[in-house]
Amino acid sequence: MICPRVFVVALALILFSCAQKENKEQGYDILVEDLNFSKDVVFDSVQVPHHLRSIVRDISTLNTYQTEALAKGATENPNFENAKKLYDQASEGELLSLTDNRNNAVALYAAVGLLEINPQYATAIFQKFLNRKGKVHTQNGCIIGYEYLAEPLYQHYSNTLKPEEVRSDAGLQKLDSMLLFAKNSSEPMLVMAFRNRTYSDHLKKQIEKLAFQEHRGPAILYLSNWHKKEYALQLEQEYLHFLANDTIHEIQKRKYLYHLMSFNNPDHKKVILDYIKKDSASIDDSGIRHQLENNGIYPTDY
Repeated sequence: MICPRVFVVALALILFSCAQKENKEQGYDILVEDLNFSKDVVFDSVQVPHHLRSIVRDISTLNTYQTEALAKGATENPNFENAKKLYDQASEGELLSLTDNRNNAVALYAAVGLLEINPQYATAIFQKFLNRKGKVHTQNGCIIGYEYLAEPLYQHYSNTLKPEEVRSDAGLQKLDSMLLFAKNSSEPMLVMAFRNRTYSDHLKKQIEKLAFQEHRGPAILYLSNWHKKEYALQLEQEYLHFLANDTIHEIQKRKYLYHLMSFNNPDHKKVILDYIKKDSASIDDSGIRHQLENNGIYPTDY
């Protein structure tokens, strides 16, 4: 069995050689010195068959969901290797039972293995994970995350599809529709769900709710792309609200600024001008720069 401290140190050394990457939209902020996956470890042997207990404990000890993608300088991902042992020895029914394990890494690996056996489990397990509180530590190559269980499961299912299958796959269509009604669906999953497809009119009311009652950015951008004229006034108000929100990252704000400028509303000239003066780098964005004159803003103004 691998000692948690040894694993943390080894993983830190591996990741130190990786170029640090940040993805603020996804909620990632990699700081190698903060890695400590053992601090919230949970060991749950209840209902775990005796022949699987050693493997389940090993997965729990490392307490992270690793994909097969290797970090720079790594020769293997220990928990991915542990998961392969689990799949070799566990039956379909045992994997199904393990999706309820209190250790999130164990539950997630069991779900992924189950989907490999029978993709028809996807809807039920996805719903279970959407309702499950807590997050799982994840490592995909050099990228470290801390995600709700439904996120990597959704990504795994999506990755099993060919690009041309994404829009038409009935299973993914079901998962995307479930996301629209789930409480507190994560931002990354909503982004993917709205990117994957356009939705029929019977789902428009739910998308309206996400956009204008819950103020979810992905839903607002979706309506802006597909139903701009119908929701023009509401969309403009949402973009104005986002630009005034100091908790939103500037990269995301520039996306909202671009969409606000696309309305060419002279009433917004002062707001737009104030923003680009505050975020001077925003005019380096070609989309924003090309919209300036349409909004009555010229170089002499800023």
